[in-house]
Amino acid sequence: MNDLSGLGKQPISDAQPCGNDVRDEPGFELLQDEIGKLSNPFANSSVDWNRVSALSAALLADKGKDMLVACYLAGGLLRTSGLPGLRDGLQVLADLLQTHWDGLYPPLQRIRARRNAMQWLIDRVKADGDERDWSSLPPQDAELVDGLRGALNAIDAILVGKDDDAPSLRPLLTLTNSIPVAEPVKPPPETPAADTDAPTANGNGANPAPSAAASTTSAPAPGQTPLDSAESVEKATGEALDRLAEIGAWLADADPLAASGFRLRRIAAWTAIEAAPPAHGGQTMLPGPVQPVQDALKGLLGRLDNDSLINFTEAQLQTFPFWLDLNCVAAQALGRLGERGEAARREVCNETARLLARLPGVEDLKFAGGMPFATADTKQWLQTLGAAASGDAPAAPDALEQALQRARALAADDLGGAAAFIQQAIAQRDAPASRLRLRIALCELLFEHRPGAHLDPFARALIAEVDRFELDVWDAPLAIDGLRAAYAILARNDENRAEADALLARIAPLDAAAAVLLVT
Repeated sequence: MNDLSGLGKQPISDAQPCGNDVRDEPGFELLQDEIGKLSNPFANSSVDWNRVSALSAALLADKGKDMLVACYLAGGLLRTSGLPGLRDGLQVLADLLQTHWDGLYPPLQRIRARRNAMQWLIDRVKADGDERDWSSLPPQDAELVDGLRGALNAIDAILVGKDDDAPSLRPLLTLTNSIPVAEPVKPPPETPAADTDAPTANGNGANPAPSAAASTTSAPAPGQTPLDSAESVEKATGEALDRLAEIGAWLADADPLAASGFRLRRIAAWTAIEAAPPAHGGQTMLPGPVQPVQDALKGLLGRLDNDSLINFTEAQLQTFPFWLDLNCVAAQALGRLGERGEAARREVCNETARLLARLPGVEDLKFAGGMPFATADTKQWLQTLGAAASGDAPAAPDALEQALQRARALAADDLGGAAAFIQQAIAQRDAPASRLRLRIALCELLFEHRPGAHLDPFARALIAEVDRFELDVWDAPLAIDGLRAAYAILARNDENRAEADALLARIAPLDAAAAVLLVT
C-alpha cells in the first residue's frame, strides 16, 4: 500500500478540505459489503482485509474525510500488517481528528455516529488483543510500541477535549502497555582471547568446575529476569514498573477514585527517574505534549469537568511524567469532589512532593519546544507541598489540618456550609497563624469554586489579619502565603490595580521568587 503518512492531514481540495460524504460513493458500498461479513454468518467468504484497507485509503485520499472509514482503515491494517499496520492506521486517525474535526464526516450534528465509529475500532483491537494475547508476543521494537502509545494518547486527548461522551481509549492503552518491548541490542564486550593452553588450578587446560557459590545461586522463577548483573536488575525494574502501570490503569477503569491507583501510577512513572533531565538554559530535549493535547486540557479546565479532568491527567501521566501541571490539575479536581476524592488527592500531593524532593529545581525546566514543566499556578501549588517533600509532614493531621480537610470536603457540595465552617473555626482560635491559615483556605476555596464571584472583601480581610498581627515581621513565609492569596483575587480586577501593586511591593522584599511567579 502507498505511503499513508499524509492521509489524515492532506485535504481533498482547497475548496473542500473534507470533500464530500463518501456514503454516496460506490467504493463505500463495496467497503460496507466487506465489513458486513463480520456479522453475517451466511457470508460466502470471510472479510478481505486487504480490500478493506485499500478501499478505505482510496476513499480518504480522493473522496472525503470520514471517521468511520479511517477506523475501518486502522482495523484493516491491523489484520494485514499487525501492530505496525495498526500504528500507521491510528496515526492517520489522529491526524484526521486533529486537522479536520469540525468538517469531517459524519458531521458534528451526528456526533453519536462518530462515537460508534470509534467504538467499532476499539472492539476490533480488543478482539485482536484477546485472540493473539499481546502480552505473549515476541518482544517488539520500542519505537513501534511508543508509536502506538503516542497515537492512542493523541486520539484520546482530542476526543476528551471535544466530546464528553466519547468512548475511552484507556482499554487500548492498557493493552498496548502489555506488549513486551525488546531491549536495545548491545555490542558484546571486548575480551582478550582465552589462552586454551594455560594450566588451571587443577593442573590442566580444561574449564574449571563451577564454584560452590555459583552452583547454589537460586534460579529465577519462570518468566522472570535473572538478577545477575546491573543490566538485568535495570531490566527487571523496568518490567516491574510496567506491571505497576498496568495495575494502575486497571484500577482507573475499575474505580477511578481509588487512592492506590493514583499512588501506583506515579510510582510507575517516576521511580526510575533518578535525576532531572539535562537542560541548557532551562530547556531540555524532552518533547512536550502536542498542541491538541494542550488544547484539550484547556477545554476541560474551562468547563471544570472534574471527572474528565481526572481521567485526562491520569491517562497522560505515563507519557509525560515531567508535565507537572497534570498533578496540580488532578489534585484540584479531586479536591473539588470533597470527601470522595480526598484520599486520592493526598496521594497525588504526597507522591509529587517526593518527586520534587528527589529532583530539586525540576519545576523550573521546560520541554524542547519551550513549554514549561510547570505553569505559574502549578508552581504555586507545588510550594504548598514543601512539608511533605522534606519529610516533615506529620503522620496524622493535627486539628487545624482536620478542619481544613473538612472544609474542602464540604465545599464540593455546599460552599456556603464550608465557608460557615471555616468562619466558626476562625472564631475558636486565638493563634494568629491558625487564623490566617484558615482565612487563606477560605479565599482559596472561594476562588476555586466561584472564580467569577466578587471576592474582594475576603481578600481584604486576609490582608487585615496579616497587618493586625504584623505577621510579615515574625512569620514571613506565612504572611507571604496570605498576601499571595489576596493578590490572586484582587489582581483580577483592573479597578484594584493600585491595591494589587501595593501587595506585590510588600511581597517582593520578603520573597522575590514568589513575587516573580505572580506576574509571570
